Amino acid sequence: MKVMLPQNFYASIFMNILGKHDDLQFIVKESSLLTKELEHDTTAVALIPSMDLIKHRNLFVSSKTGISFDGALSNAYFYLSQNEERSLANVFVRGDISLNEIILTKVLFEEKYSSKVEVTIDTDIEPDRTNNFLVVGDANFKSWDFNNAISLADQITDMVDLPYVNFVAASHDKDSIELINKYTSGIDELIEDSIDDNIAKTDFDDNAKLFIRENFNSVYYEITQNEIDALEELMKIVYYRGILDDMFDIKII
Repeated sequence: MKVMLPQNFYASIFMNILGKHDDLQFIVKESSLLTKELEHDTTAVALIPSMDLIKHRNLFVSSKTGISFDGALSNAYFYLSQNEERSLANVFVRGDISLNEIILTKVLFEEKYSSKVEVTIDTDIEPDRTNNFLVVGDANFKSWDFNNAISLADQITDMVDLPYVNFVAASHDKDSIELINKYTSGIDELIEDSIDDNIAKTDFDDNAKLFIRENFNSVYYEITQNEIDALEELMKIVYYRGILDDMFDIKII
């Protein structure tokens, strides 16, 4: 069975843990392409951005595994301009961008700061750091000052008073979801036992490695009722903000 994963450190840990299963074939792709790939391989499982469920409601979603955050660690960080004339009217997004970052940036600023922002995808080779940025993916730990950044996950957690469910395991095939549920039983404990080795394998500097290790207890790979409630609450907020036309039931397996 194919298991498709986003291009980030957190997903690489997921792959390392499940790599012992010979019947799984791992494919790493940009986050924005994962859900589309499931249409071409209906028996595959993918860790997709949670907001993709808005337009892909027929997908089955694992009740056992995903990637959630509840603190300083995040897959995306805000870097606000230090320009004296800065404004929060525009946020540039770069990196492994998905629908999550685009939708939730707008929702977050409206909910927490009563401010409407324009989200612009930044494709420049070098970012103009006089602008406000949301950087997605491992670049945060390689070429940005994450110590002085604002965790998107932390902000969303504060907004919903529940963990931020960033990625969910989804498939068009119910049997595939049940298999991934079986293989990920007790995954948080397995990851905790091997986290030091996984961090050591990265090309992050020592400061980033230490930051990740000290805060890794805020990352969850197991889905519990708490995360299911969080996902549903996030969908409600998106609906109330007029981004989602109608509420729907997530097909949790």
